[in-house]
Amino acid sequence: MASQKTKIIWITMAVLALAAAAIIASIQFRSPRSWENKRKMMISKYSRMLVAKDPVQRREAVLSLGGVGDKSVIPQLLKALSDEDARVRENALISMRAWGDAAQLEKVEPLLADKDERVRASAVYTFGKLGTKDHLPKIKTFVGDPSVLVREQTMLALGNFKQEAVLTDLFKGTKDEDVLVRRRAIWVLTKYDSPEVIDAIIVALKKDVPMVQGDAAMALGRMKVKKAVPDLIAVLEKSKDVFVRRTTVMALGSINDLRAETVLIKAMGDKESTTQREAALALGRLGTENARKALVPLLKVKDKVVRLAGAHALAEMVTAKDMKIVDQMAGDEDESIREEAANALGRLKTSTSVAKLGKLIYDPAERVRWAAVAGLDAIGNEKAEAVLKKAMDEEKSQWIKRHIENILKRMETQRKTGIKMMRNDMPVPPEDLLRKIQQGEDPGKALKALQAEREKAEKAMKDAKKAAEKKQIKSKPAKKKSKKKNNIRKN
Repeated sequence: MASQKTKIIWITMAVLALAAAAIIASIQFRSPRSWENKRKMMISKYSRMLVAKDPVQRREAVLSLGGVGDKSVIPQLLKALSDEDARVRENALISMRAWGDAAQLEKVEPLLADKDERVRASAVYTFGKLGTKDHLPKIKTFVGDPSVLVREQTMLALGNFKQEAVLTDLFKGTKDEDVLVRRRAIWVLTKYDSPEVIDAIIVALKKDVPMVQGDAAMALGRMKVKKAVPDLIAVLEKSKDVFVRRTTVMALGSINDLRAETVLIKAMGDKESTTQREAALALGRLGTENARKALVPLLKVKDKVVRLAGAHALAEMVTAKDMKIVDQMAGDEDESIREEAANALGRLKTSTSVAKLGKLIYDPAERVRWAAVAGLDAIGNEKAEAVLKKAMDEEKSQWIKRHIENILKRMETQRKTGIKMMRNDMPVPPEDLLRKIQQGEDPGKALKALQAEREKAEKAMKDAKKAAEKKQIKSKPAKKKSKKKNNIRKN
């Protein structure tokens, strides 16, 4: 019996020792000094790997230096530019773009004539990334390079310069014989806003191959070009290509023009679920009565992605007359749909919203409860406050409980002081605010001053905690190196 008790004691001590080790390790990992030391060790490790015979190790090392290094690694990267392995040279250029500047381009220039096309392409893009307007003429010489990859990277490089200096060359790119170059040129053109740019992209939308048409549609959507709506509608009605249809629907959704309503409703019956989803979201942004009627049936479809898109769109556009739709969403078996119902109720703020949110606040899913809390916060009346108080006593999730507590403090401050506070305002003790107001201070300035004091106090607590962690690490004695292990490594 005694031996069994001893065994239990030893097991308990071992578990406690492991827990203590885990806590210390986590503190060390979070320490800035610990990370800095780790980073220096990694730089040292990868610098040694640069002289390895195995080119795979050198490739990994030079790329990793760009990820964990700083400007101090530039000499190693410059040396790697002359490595016999093409992939090492290419990776060195990638890392150079993270830490280099125009001063190092003199060392990069020989690689513009490298026998490996990937290295040449990477060198051109590096010139565009690090170079100045003085380097632009050299970059432009590669617009007509025999290599497709080099021409494609040239388009990307040109995108780092001002519109007037590069548009002519980018327009050439939109007419390149290779699809990859044309696609890249169109995407780079979205950085520049001018009638000529829009016209060039619309031409690509109407006349090019499906892959380029899709990119052109996305570009026009990104730029929100209303002029392109008729052309986008025409392409969507004619094209059978999945990529073109999906991107065109996405573009019309971004532009958000009522002229697209009919064609977007039709796209809800598309064979591809992603296109259906994008059409639903686009109709939700339009917010028309026809769009609402078209979206309701999506709540019963089998595809979960499409159902959720329909629910999200409806949550953004339903009115007080559509409570049956909201009730349908609130009773759905999918927690994501119930969450959207809570969002809708918080936005509507109807006479029945509080009661309905009062049920959702006890939902099994945390995300639904969080959305219900946010909805009650948005409503912000006495009934909503009462529901939140009751729910806080029964809430098991600490983060939701803390959120409710902050909301209630803010509501109390508003009620006692009459000062309207924003939902993201930091809650302050109402008695402190009242005291400042009674002393003759401006209510708004008093509120800001108290919030600043609280932020300062929280920051001081965090700084004190970090200082304690550093002190704990510093006081920990350094481990003595084992001579035996060192001898083994030497052998």
